Amino acid sequence: MNRNWEDDFNFDDYDDYKEASCEWERLRQENSINGWIYVGLDTRYDNMAKIGLTTGQLGTRASGSQNPFYALLCAFKIKEGVAPLKVSEIESGVIALLCQYYERIRHRTSGRLSEWFYVNPLAMRELVHDFLYEKYSWEMYSYHCSDRDIGVIYSWENKQLLSGAPRNPYQANDLSSPPVDFACYMPGGCGADCNCWD
Repeated sequence: MNRNWEDDFNFDDYDDYKEASCEWERLRQENSINGWIYVGLDTRYDNMAKIGLTTGQLGTRASGSQNPFYALLCAFKIKEGVAPLKVSEIESGVIALLCQYYERIRHRTSGRLSEWFYVNPLAMRELVHDFLYEKYSWEMYSYHCSDRDIGVIYSWENKQLLSGAPRNPYQANDLSSPPVDFACYMPGGCGADCNCWD
């Protein structure tokens, strides 16, 4: 049997139940690998991007397409424990938003609308991030940094595609600059004396 953070967590290691509960929830979200809104692309084109959702692991979407030029660009982490109905609402909301700005591509054979849009993938990434934080920050694994006055969603990005770096694991990280300070007492904060949760 593999040990994980839950096996090692002890509520008695904390001064009070509230502190222990906050740390439990932080670790639960930090270690979650299921539930993502993602942006995909065809590496041959810079004017097309796909929006998608998986309630499972992100790796299943990275290799799920029959298109050998398909790759994930990035993904935004949905909190562990969000109800499936709410997750579907998030995906529908994102698609409705994109339809306001970009042309949705139809399947060539069936004529049905696909999850692909005529848009630069980086532009889609930015628009989707801002929309998810503004409308669904409670459902996304996110925080607001009052020091920088920004909303941050823990995300994954394809570093191999973006910068030629080695392939990175499908794990949600704080990709803001600078990222969250490890010394913060609150999950998603910016430093030991921050007030990100105000």
